[in-house]
Amino acid sequence: MRVPRAEHADALDATLETGGTLRRLWQDLHNQRYVPEWFKDILILERRAAEIRAYEPTTIPGLLQTSGYARALVKARSPSAPPEEVEEIVKGRTKRLPAITENRSLVRFIIKEGTFFRIVGDETIMRDQLGHIVQLTEEGRIQVQALPDTPTSADPGTPFRVMALSDTQSVGYVEHTLGGVTFDAPDKVRELSTLFGTLQAEAHPFPTSVELIRKIQEDRYGAVA
Repeated sequence: MRVPRAEHADALDATLETGGTLRRLWQDLHNQRYVPEWFKDILILERRAAEIRAYEPTTIPGLLQTSGYARALVKARSPSAPPEEVEEIVKGRTKRLPAITENRSLVRFIIKEGTFFRIVGDETIMRDQLGHIVQLTEEGRIQVQALPDTPTSADPGTPFRVMALSDTQSVGYVEHTLGGVTFDAPDKVRELSTLFGTLQAEAHPFPTSVELIRKIQEDRYGAVA
């Protein structure tokens, strides 16, 4: 396993002739007080990625969260966190997707269908959250597929992602309760890619998934006024 460090950012800047952009990004991310150390390198990798394929079985992925959804989730998981810490985490989380999609990266998500029914915060937050996902798909910024809750699913039960950094280099990332692990060994990355492909085949097609999310939003939480 290898993760980006300052010297790696410098080497990439030299190779890609980016004028120190990656070093400044590395410094900016590592100066964020409320981002866990184990996650800072993932933020750098996702900014570099040409393609991100992510699976989430229990919550809306951080990249897709609205401020309301993120705030409710952070408060629930860290009830004693000061308000300024909560808001900094929320701000950092909601800034991530625009920073990725402005590079025209391809971002695909598979989300367990039950996640759209699970209320985080309240029904208004969920209505806005599902509407946000639909809007992102309509803008062509992401693709989302909903995975049905079936006992025969290949669902591993843990979030993971595969990030293609170039035509020849990809990394895998698997979350667990206390953090996450990054892999760049080809066999491990290939295993995660195969698993994502299996889940993709089991999931509803992209257009069907978007209509499903829209229907859940309207039927369960009410249409946006």
